[in-house]
Amino acid sequence: MTTSYRQLRMGLHGYGFIGRTHVLASQLNLASSRPCPHIVWDTAVVHNLQSSAAALAAQTFRLVTEDVQAFACEELDAVSIASPNDAHMAALSAALQNRLAVYCEKPLSSHIEESLRMAEMVEDARVVHQAALMYRFHPAVVDAYEWLHSGRLGRVLTFRAELLHGGYLDPDRPMAWRLRQEQAGGGALLDLGVHLADLLLHLLGPARTVAADVRTFVSTRPGPAGNESVTVDDWALARIDMQSGAVGTLEVSRVHAGRERDSIEIVCEGGVLYIPLDRESHAEVWSATGERLPRLAPDRHPALAPIPSKFAQTAHLNAHAVSLAVFALRVAGEDIAYPAPTFHDALAAQRLLHVIRVSAEQGGEPLGVDN
Repeated sequence: MTTSYRQLRMGLHGYGFIGRTHVLASQLNLASSRPCPHIVWDTAVVHNLQSSAAALAAQTFRLVTEDVQAFACEELDAVSIASPNDAHMAALSAALQNRLAVYCEKPLSSHIEESLRMAEMVEDARVVHQAALMYRFHPAVVDAYEWLHSGRLGRVLTFRAELLHGGYLDPDRPMAWRLRQEQAGGGALLDLGVHLADLLLHLLGPARTVAADVRTFVSTRPGPAGNESVTVDDWALARIDMQSGAVGTLEVSRVHAGRERDSIEIVCEGGVLYIPLDRESHAEVWSATGERLPRLAPDRHPALAPIPSKFAQTAHLNAHAVSLAVFALRVAGEDIAYPAPTFHDALAAQRLLHVIRVSAEQGGEPLGVDN
């Protein structure tokens, strides 16, 4: 029997690449008949009404405006915040005036102190909220969570987490907000590392200590007024010791090319879990003797199922689609029986990355995460 859901009217803050990804992901859910409320995109708040982004938004949204206070006035159910990191707080403040549910891109803010305040604000307002840490909903991550919590693989020994992306290896790529510390709050470590940090905390529990190295390889890029200094990192590598006793590494890069790598490998006493984040796939699991193990078959909420092959796009877009579906279901009051990433989860991941950065600034000195 198919559950009937009412539509979810949403606003969107920012209509750049990620904002458009949110809209496309919701349309993918509709096309593939995913069991969740249909998102109707109603109000878009953009930086400049004369921009190409505003013109594109006008083809989808009922209202396009520069005034973030539209979220406090409009009859909406929820707001998706997909603007540059330093603009998130303004959108959140407006949305909470209207007690709207909030879906926010990572990191919550370019400043960790502001991220803490944002997490406190949604808790105080008692609204449904979710961080767009969408890799939690990758089918291989859901598999890994169930394997690890079943206890069948025993104690976790080691892990390796990698997100090695291209795009910024080309020194002629123009300057952008993501390359300015004051707007982005960090480079590869924060932009990509927040996903890995969240997954490690989600799957393996809290971290105890870190020791790290962070580098910027392309120090200047062409800007509107000539070359401009890059003030964020291109690459980072950290050794992380977990409170459970597991030890491993986290590596992120935005100066990669060709064969990009997005994966997590977890070695346990009873076998090995491999999580391929770069493709739509279930986890690969081997026993300690090298035998490929069959998938677990738990009773999952149907919204967590992978998108059917005829509709499936990239693993990245598919994960965005499932993440938005889960958010819509939670706004509708449904329990999906799987941990959706809260603002406090996003803050915990950002805190871990902050300690990694401080360790690198201190020459790789091991630092306690709690301190």
